[in-house]
Amino acid sequence: MTRNKKSAANPTDKGRGTKIKDFEDKKISDKVKKLDQYRQSMPAQLDMFQLLLPDEQRFSNTIELYDFIPKYVWGKVERVNGKFLDSLEREFECRGRHYKVEIKPASIRNKKGEERYYYPSKREELVEDALRKFASEGQGLFLDDQASVTFSLYQLQQELKSNGHSYSKDQIKDALMICAQTNIVVTSEDGSTMLVSSLFDTLGLQTREDWQGQGQKTRAFVRFNSLVTTSIKNKSFRLFNYKVSMAYKSVIARQLHKRMAHHFTQASLANPYTIMLTTIIRDFGLTAYDRLSHNLRDIQRALDEMKGREVILSYELQRTIDAENRSRLIDAKIIITPHPKFTSEVLHANRKQKTISISSTGNANRSDVK
Repeated sequence: MTRNKKSAANPTDKGRGTKIKDFEDKKISDKVKKLDQYRQSMPAQLDMFQLLLPDEQRFSNTIELYDFIPKYVWGKVERVNGKFLDSLEREFECRGRHYKVEIKPASIRNKKGEERYYYPSKREELVEDALRKFASEGQGLFLDDQASVTFSLYQLQQELKSNGHSYSKDQIKDALMICAQTNIVVTSEDGSTMLVSSLFDTLGLQTREDWQGQGQKTRAFVRFNSLVTTSIKNKSFRLFNYKVSMAYKSVIARQLHKRMAHHFTQASLANPYTIMLTTIIRDFGLTAYDRLSHNLRDIQRALDEMKGREVILSYELQRTIDAENRSRLIDAKIIITPHPKFTSEVLHANRKQKTISISSTGNANRSDVK
């Protein structure tokens, strides 16, 4: 098993570089506790996080703040000497508050001892979303008071495959290591540090042999980022359509869908959702092209995909053009009319949220489990 240190993620789906098939002994250290050495509990808030009813099987939960940190990198990156990557600094907003995040790429050695750096990207986002889905389906628990999930590598591979994302066991192991070793530092508007952590607090497999094996029966576990724990405890999570989100080809569509599902609580045909082009670029961690019209083109493709999946009904673009250069786009307001299916899901999420808010929390921990 391994603990959060520096990690690495390759931002592209193809040509991801050296596979992580073997690790130094220190990466799978006996100093890290095994699963049965953690204090295991099932807080009442975790019950509320679970989605076990038949009509909720398509849903998972978005996480307040954590899901809106632009921590993934899309597209190709420029490496130093073909190996190294610098830390990234980004800005974003969540519920009107301004934040900064520093993403420190991971460093991973292959069995030849070769080191290569990575940022977390699309594959890591999908793996994390799948693990969060497992947690909402009854596989979640708290380990030493930290939100966690147990799973097998085979189960994770099959879950991704069933949602249109086929990865080998080695690629999945890569992604898990990347999430466990990529560090982020989040600071608030006043400059105070809010979080210094990896995407996964802890990643564990029972033995080194388990890690190298196929993982069909191996019981692995992940302790999520502390912001996930905080959101579950504060009940600041919210339903979104996991099945639709996982099916998107566009990362912009997936990010926008999550944002709308979490914040657009008054969705209706008469109440459109508006967002600026520059806000999407900043908050989704996109590269701003020299010509913003190219960014707008990519966003239109994402919006068209969301129309095809009946999340939005229509959209309107209100462009702001440079007064001195009429061919130069400065920004654009995107006005989105939600699809009735999406509106219905928002209403369902609202009812769920209301039930959670009025539910008695009871004891902090319902019971200890072994």
